[in-house]
Amino acid sequence: MPLLFITSLCVSLMAAVCVWGMGRKDPCGKPWLTGLYLGTLLLLPLLSLFPKIKVEVAQIAPVKEVAASGWAIGEILAIVWGGVALMMLIRLCVSRMKLQWWLSEAEAIESEDLLSESANLLGVKSLPQLKVKSGLTSPVVAGMWRPVILLPETSETWSEETRKMAILHEMGHVQRRDLWVRFAADVACALHWYNPLVWWLRGKLLSQCEYACDALIISSGASKKCYITALCDVVESALNEARPQGVLAMADHAPLQLRVNRLLGGAKASKPWVAITAAVLTVSSALGLSLVRPAAVVEVLANEKQKPVYTVEEIELRHSANPFPGN
Repeated sequence: MPLLFITSLCVSLMAAVCVWGMGRKDPCGKPWLTGLYLGTLLLLPLLSLFPKIKVEVAQIAPVKEVAASGWAIGEILAIVWGGVALMMLIRLCVSRMKLQWWLSEAEAIESEDLLSESANLLGVKSLPQLKVKSGLTSPVVAGMWRPVILLPETSETWSEETRKMAILHEMGHVQRRDLWVRFAADVACALHWYNPLVWWLRGKLLSQCEYACDALIISSGASKKCYITALCDVVESALNEARPQGVLAMADHAPLQLRVNRLLGGAKASKPWVAITAAVLTVSSALGLSLVRPAAVVEVLANEKQKPVYTVEEIELRHSANPFPGN
């Protein structure tokens, strides 16, 4: 278990440096790369259970007392990690149930034309439900299996173009499957609750999803001017209301100014080979730390356990004994 903590910290540190470096030129960075890092971290506990590949190295003689205390500390850490991770996963399941109850309070609205037009523009085959929810100030999307787009009650005063752009944005999350990505990131944070870098990567991924969704809408043929106007109107009127965990809102996660600047062409994308190299190095490091073990060290520890351990009284008795008992 201590090795899992060390592997998690090493992999997340490499991932954080790469994601930060990618975001210096372009705030969107590479969402697929951040998602790959979180997916690798998500699989680390499972990889720790796989058979290990033994590599011959120089033998290192450990101290028996340190090895014994290491086992005790490892067991305690495993119990603490498992207990907190289980609580976090239960909390995540409860939040999903609360989300379903929250969605049931919304009222369905008729807007088949806008839904169909947005779905055709983005290539979404299955139309999500469109509802209005009291208390909202920003459009949101929720539901991994059956997506639901929620509009605030104030959307009735919006222009048709603003409503269309809001629906397009949320349907873009459906087309990109960002709700599934967010759920996987939440599970990774539950398993690595002790690692602040994993939480940072999750927040970064949610911001990258907003940037990528903005770019998807524009690349699909929507008017850049209309979309930026609608984005500014929605974000500036949105408040920091309490929403259940598991939703994606048009006005959350990414600063408005950076989003507008990127849409206007103010960001420079990094070279793809840099991201691919970073992905290969980080994933291979995670596999190496999880699956490779030095064989000689394991052998020395096993042999050390078979040696007899004498108490202080036995050692003193042997020193004080008569070396010539027959005299």
